Amino acid sequence: MKMRLSACFVSLASLMATTVATAASIHVKPTTVNLGPGQSAANITITNEGDKPLNAQVRVFGWDQQQNKDVLGATDKLVASPPATTLAAGQSQSIRLVRVDKTAPTSEETYRLVVDEIPDKADVTQVGVAVQMRYSLPVFVMPKAGMKKADLTVTAQVSGNALTVSAQNRGEVHAQAANLSVVYAGNVSVPVINGLVGYVLPGKSMQWIVNLPADAMAKGKPMGVTATFNGQPFNVNL
Repeated sequence: MKMRLSACFVSLASLMATTVATAASIHVKPTTVNLGPGQSAANITITNEGDKPLNAQVRVFGWDQQQNKDVLGATDKLVASPPATTLAAGQSQSIRLVRVDKTAPTSEETYRLVVDEIPDKADVTQVGVAVQMRYSLPVFVMPKAGMKKADLTVTAQVSGNALTVSAQNRGEVHAQAANLSVVYAGNVSVPVINGLVGYVLPGKSMQWIVNLPADAMAKGKPMGVTATFNGQPFNVNL
């Protein structure tokens, strides 16, 4: 079944991190960047929370969505400075994000700021495993106040142990999906994803396919799905 709603734009944190081992010492804040109307620059801070020096690389990509997937591409409209840094243990470095395109945006611009911890060659040689942390932070550039709210059509279905949630955004600002749960008879709710699920950019569609918890099938036939979009709850009957 379908549900349609209009959700207010809310600035919420986004953090997608992957590790190529079990630990990392880099920390980035904030975890989302919003450039308001007329704002052309912002700062993030990278901190080395480990006990040895680390190297970090900072890159900016244009962010689009095609065929229900996130797509990153090269961009020269937004730059990060410095693009690389070496941090001593406990040291922090401010990174400046600057929108160098002087043309006023006519719609919400979306980027991804990717911060990579670069393994030290000596560590790779001695340990044999590269330890790396990657942060992928969303960056949103707003052209003006009073833009059309996120306008979503959401559908969901369960097949076997897989839950599929699809969302289409007809609004002028992005929508953030979070806190996905499946509801069973007796209003029993089983969390599937706690925290961030993903984003739906303006004029785009996204689809998420996730496995249900192992004990969920024992609860019988699923009756519905609950989640939040931009902090507002929604319910979809199955």
